[in-house]
Amino acid sequence: MNFTLPDELLALQAKTRDFIAEQVIPLANDPRQDSHGPSDALRQDLVARARAAGLLTPHASREMGGLALSHVAKAIVFEEAGYSPLGPVALNIHAPDEGNIHLMDVVATEAQKDRWLRPLVQGHARSCFAMTEPAPGSGSDPSMLRTTATRDGDDYLINGRKWLITGAEGADFGIIMARMEDCLTRIHITAP
Repeated sequence: MNFTLPDELLALQAKTRDFIAEQVIPLANDPRQDSHGPSDALRQDLVARARAAGLLTPHASREMGGLALSHVAKAIVFEEAGYSPLGPVALNIHAPDEGNIHLMDVVATEAQKDRWLRPLVQGHARSCFAMTEPAPGSGSDPSMLRTTATRDGDDYLINGRKWLITGAEGADFGIIMARMEDCLTRIHITAP
């Protein structure tokens, strides 16, 4: 098996490496971050730089404003971003937004994509992911969720507790993992 990268992927690798080295790593000691990470002002600065470089949100679909890169191309970009703790933030590939972008691209309605996914892909919004529950809840085992979601007209009523919510501080919206109250089997776990 030949693992040699084609020229276009080598160029993408070099472009990403140069961007991280020249635009991101110099901000390692920027005062706009603390022990919890970058402030929203620093995040927005980094995102604007990645947008200008044509590297923002490489994993998202073109329809939503992403680059729609192949798995191999994403691996190359993600690896290069990892040379700085701020790299994933700059490219909009950090947790939980990276996973939430993928999840919403697959399961969200068109209205949800327009309202929540598009701004997330474009770096104008942040999200959080709420699955972990305190005892006697599921911990981090999604098959044991105790939080329920009950349909109430066009909305859902959420009943339960979450903690250790990735991205909660500064999130514009959240994906809450819950069990549908009328179907308490393992196959009916949802993110209403």
